[in-house]
Amino acid sequence: MKKLLVVTFFLMIGLVLIGCTESEAGTQGIDDEFIYVGNTAATSGAFAGVGVPFNLAMQVVFDEYNATHDGRDIKFIHYDDTFNGETGLALTKKLVEEDKVFALVGHFGTNTVNATMDYLLETGIPMVYGVTGVNSLYFGTEVGNNILSVQPIYRTEGRMMVARALNESLFGTNGDAKLGDTDKIVVLYSDDDAGQSIKLGIQDEVTTQGIASRVVYLPFNANTAAAVVPVALAENPGVILLSSNQAPATAAATALRLNNSTVPVLSSYVNSAAVFSPAQVDAATPLPYNVYANAWVDIASTGAAGPTAAQLGDATLANWNELEADPFYALGEASFAYLAGFTAEYWEGFVHDMNMSELMDGTTAAKSLWANAYAMAGYVAANTFVALLEKVEDFEALTWESFIAIAEEAPINLPMAGSIDWTEGKRMGLTELALTKYQLTASGWSFAKIRDIESISEVNAK
Repeated sequence: MKKLLVVTFFLMIGLVLIGCTESEAGTQGIDDEFIYVGNTAATSGAFAGVGVPFNLAMQVVFDEYNATHDGRDIKFIHYDDTFNGETGLALTKKLVEEDKVFALVGHFGTNTVNATMDYLLETGIPMVYGVTGVNSLYFGTEVGNNILSVQPIYRTEGRMMVARALNESLFGTNGDAKLGDTDKIVVLYSDDDAGQSIKLGIQDEVTTQGIASRVVYLPFNANTAAAVVPVALAENPGVILLSSNQAPATAAATALRLNNSTVPVLSSYVNSAAVFSPAQVDAATPLPYNVYANAWVDIASTGAAGPTAAQLGDATLANWNELEADPFYALGEASFAYLAGFTAEYWEGFVHDMNMSELMDGTTAAKSLWANAYAMAGYVAANTFVALLEKVEDFEALTWESFIAIAEEAPINLPMAGSIDWTEGKRMGLTELALTKYQLTASGWSFAKIRDIESISEVNAK
């Protein structure tokens, strides 16, 4: 009898504990106090410089939500997968099956996204924002699909690269003419996941536009770029689409310079100035060819004044004018005039929120990340989830399926990045991108915006 009572007692305790993380509708990850979300972003090792800023910015957004909204708070649970796919899968299962999170937010990195995709689709848990452009996030149109990607997917970006090449006035002696109707397009694609993924989107749009006879595809890698580039230039192309990122892209850019190429290059949004600056002879010598790249975060505003202290929430900015040794310290608020050319949304939203936070991760302070691209991505990711929560009318009745249906009701406006459209089951990531050009700016060589955020259809209509 005693044994029976003990067993019954522990069964009751187990039921109570399970009930603590379920809504009345039986949905895990929602109790009377919290909505539980999680990710496994790499916050140690080689990718800590990406994961730490990303997660800090997410927590800043969640803290702001918790402080300004009645009802349940967002509880963010994180494990470090060190950018290892097997570890990422194990920790994702822990989040879903043991922590019983309601959703994965900021599902991090190509390795983990690829390793967990079958599991995510099998469980049906909502995944909001994948921190990669890998094609496993691309589903075309599929109503009810639980993968709610935001960041541009390589396949979608490949389509935009072709649209830009065919319709933008970037060519000719003065860089203001369209590509000729018979000009060749050479696609240099790295024979890896990123290169093949972007290439697939390029092929999609090439087929749609009916220009296959004008396009030549050449595979390469970091070791073969020097040999492949002369073959590409022998085709006498009007433009080169660089379907690659990181080291292979730098190798190709260097080989193009060494061959004195003047053919314009269109590149991926993942390739920052750090990819192309090593291809230059030195900082004073530009590349002999123009480089253009897509961009999904848009914070540039030509002619905009520098921020005010009120926009920033404070009269100082970390690493700008907070220390007496800083060159702008004596100028105080007047030093912000040197930060002209950015949108009010950037200063009043992202920078303000980061600047006013006291969050730390080790030695990294949230307020030091006001110009960090990875923190901006985390900020967008968390705000996307918050925007969906704000559309929920009854948390007690919320299910994974009804949450996904809410996401499909209408496009969601994103800070600094246009809008994401999941209506009618669209699962293609952001399809609206800006265009930038690699050039010398006041802060050095970087990509500066030359076209506002536009959709592929808008570009094709030019």
